[in-house]
Amino acid sequence: MDPGGLVASVGVYLATFVIAVVGSIVPIVSIEVFLIAIAVTIGPADAVPLVAIAAVGQTLGKLPIYVASRGVANLSGRHRRWVDRIRAWATRLHPTVLLAASAILGLPPFSLAATAAGVLAIPTRTFMVVVGVGRAARFAAIFALAG
Repeated sequence: MDPGGLVASVGVYLATFVIAVVGSIVPIVSIEVFLIAIAVTIGPADAVPLVAIAAVGQTLGKLPIYVASRGVANLSGRHRRWVDRIRAWATRLHPTVLLAASAILGLPPFSLAATAAGVLAIPTRTFMVVVGVGRAARFAAIFALAG
């Protein structure tokens, strides 16, 4: 995917959204690198809408991963023991705090945190708000540092 060609053909806002969604699913596509390039190129003028668009795109891109992993929480048999161990470990550390930290810091890899959020049955609304706000904070910091 050529980000420069994408920006030229559809505009910076739509390109940001597309890169954010695709990057939330395909690990080799980086919204962070894209935002750094945009920040260096255009400066802080459009920072707020671009950060918001990137956060919404990332949140919507992670939603199918989260929803698909919700069914794992209902597994039985030997898989159930695995799910119960993860739930016990995460409950001690408060799953929503872990999700927020991963959304902001990217550690552990955010895809794993989104999957764990589904397995741990974090409510959908909570998932969406925590991910959206966390990713917006991350992207705002990236944009500010790059600009």
